Amino acid sequence: MRATKVVCVLASALLTTVVTACGGPSEIAATDAPVDLATLDVGNYPTQPRQVGTVANLDQGRFIEAERLGDFVPTPADIDPRFVHTNPSIASVFLDAEAALGKIMAVDRFTEVAPDFIGGFVSSAETEPSNMGLDMVNAVMIFPDAQKATTAATELEKLDFGYAPNNQRIEIPGYPAATAHWQPDQQSIGSWFATGHLVIYTWFYDYLKIWLEKVDKQALLDLTRKSLDTIVPAVAKFTPTPSTELMTLQRDRDGMLGRTAPRPREDSWINPPGVYAGRTARHFLSDPVSATKMIDDFGIDLYANDGADVYRARDIAGAQGVRDELGGVTRKFTASAAPKNLPSAQCKEYIGRKQRIAIRFYCAVSYDRYAAYVWSNQLLDAQQRISAQYALLVNAK
Repeated sequence: MRATKVVCVLASALLTTVVTACGGPSEIAATDAPVDLATLDVGNYPTQPRQVGTVANLDQGRFIEAERLGDFVPTPADIDPRFVHTNPSIASVFLDAEAALGKIMAVDRFTEVAPDFIGGFVSSAETEPSNMGLDMVNAVMIFPDAQKATTAATELEKLDFGYAPNNQRIEIPGYPAATAHWQPDQQSIGSWFATGHLVIYTWFYDYLKIWLEKVDKQALLDLTRKSLDTIVPAVAKFTPTPSTELMTLQRDRDGMLGRTAPRPREDSWINPPGVYAGRTARHFLSDPVSATKMIDDFGIDLYANDGADVYRARDIAGAQGVRDELGGVTRKFTASAAPKNLPSAQCKEYIGRKQRIAIRFYCAVSYDRYAAYVWSNQLLDAQQRISAQYALLVNAK
């Protein structure tokens, strides 16, 4: 098992601090004030919805399959409420094992020992920010059938086992079929468990105990079992697409991606564009506790990410509530000017301690059942992006 420290950065546009609004959904006026779209400054950004059809190539199909899986993967907070700090700069949807898992698992021969890998979804969080507590990572990987998943789990554990000379194999209580190992002098464990077409890789790394030179084997076993007890029945509800049908998958769901702004070429991205169930958005937000409350309070049933984040709420009032949550200010954000002729939009500037690596400006808006959130390092650009996104939501009606 690799003991390499995971470096967390705030370089992702998906960094979202969700705040709690003062009023509940019933206190928000359920109306959309009329806006003359012709008066909006949208820069060069598109304002018409797109028709997003089937995948264009096999890799797109693999990504969509991994995104479908994501709707069934619990967050670390679902497993243990202590895991409340998510790092959105770690990819959740992956085809490249090196990019997603290379810092915590030996992957130098991944394609050799798991040649039939289709795609994966990573769920990760920590009990304390900045590597000061306990880290949890669950990577769920899709294979064409159960036999290939079982073989991959065995071979991936063997590959990782050979990375450190002091690794020792260990049995996970309740999961005799799991292959796992740990380092007796470090509070860390890795486990691979095949279930159906899937392999669940579970990793715990306790930075604090390692720093204190303390080891608690039973705590690692209990956490691994607790994680598997939660994830295994959840992902059992996922129906894999036959590998021969991946090219038939649709990229959009209920027109969500079509009404979400496309990504500018100059921006950097971690995850591919995608549409998810509302609660899956918690994997992509930095505060899963507040995100859960926002999702439940306003009835968010779908979430799309591309050049913006777009949420579908239960009604107009719910969408306005999402706008106010995302656009609200806290001690880390100060209010910025709304875009010209779009006073309902809310913009803010990040003033926290991580200004060197965080994106500076964010804007939120709502229309009908939809709320959108954009970001940029320039205020005018953020204002143009949210204006174009607003027009796009209106035009998608």
